[in-house]
Amino acid sequence: MSKKELTDVKELQAEVRRLRGLKKTLRRNFQDMVGLLITTVSQSNSFLGGHLKRVAVMSKSFSEYMRFDKDRVFRIYYGGLLHDLGMVGMPDDIISKPESRLDEKQLQFYRRHPVIGERIISTAYDLKETAKIIRSHHEQFSGDGFPDGLGGGEIPIGARIIRLVNDYDNAVYKSMISPSEAVKQIGERAGYIYDPKLAVQFSNFIKNNVDKAERSSVKSGVQIGDLQKGMYLGEDINLSNGMLLLPKGVILDEIMISKIQSFDDLIDMGQLVNVVY
Repeated sequence: MSKKELTDVKELQAEVRRLRGLKKTLRRNFQDMVGLLITTVSQSNSFLGGHLKRVAVMSKSFSEYMRFDKDRVFRIYYGGLLHDLGMVGMPDDIISKPESRLDEKQLQFYRRHPVIGERIISTAYDLKETAKIIRSHHEQFSGDGFPDGLGGGEIPIGARIIRLVNDYDNAVYKSMISPSEAVKQIGERAGYIYDPKLAVQFSNFIKNNVDKAERSSVKSGVQIGDLQKGMYLGEDINLSNGMLLLPKGVILDEIMISKIQSFDDLIDMGQLVNVVY
């Protein structure tokens, strides 16, 4: 290789590194903007904000458990974080009630939210695939869901995952049943509402993570500065302005702990939280 060719290769490698760094910066800035959006949502409706964050974190963890590639995990994570964005502005009694308890008029409003959410998100170039997940997260494996009546493999796999995690979270935090009972209900509806193969994997995932954490001893009064990877939050962590940073029910990882620490000027770092680990 000539000296000029070697120089060209080095310049090309430097440009590739620069573009990769730019991509990481853009993605990080985008993540921060979406995070701010969801935090703002949580201020107007704390249940919806907490639900979106829990579904996003659990969907990401489950996708990694399934060994999906990073790009797919990224799309599913944002599908979880934004799946109910179309519900923003709806009456609180629609947001906070289980779907089975909504009357016909409320159901009409409720069933619009996947399409509204898709329309909002599809304007962002990098989120077109995530927009499809948002549109389809209430489809059923049998084809009896909404808004398009898709069934089986017609439903994007990300939407099938969000359906599982969304229903699990609603069962535990809206209907107030135990995680083990929520998983049992999912198993009973596998093949009809849920992808049966994913339902089995999700059951194993919950048993290996949430159930294990909940069977462990509860330790009250842990300072935010002493939080550790693997701890299961027993209560919300809020900023000093009242905005929800992380909701109860989340199992902490290193990224979330780093995020908490980055808000140290807006959090009482001596605050005590209940955790399970």
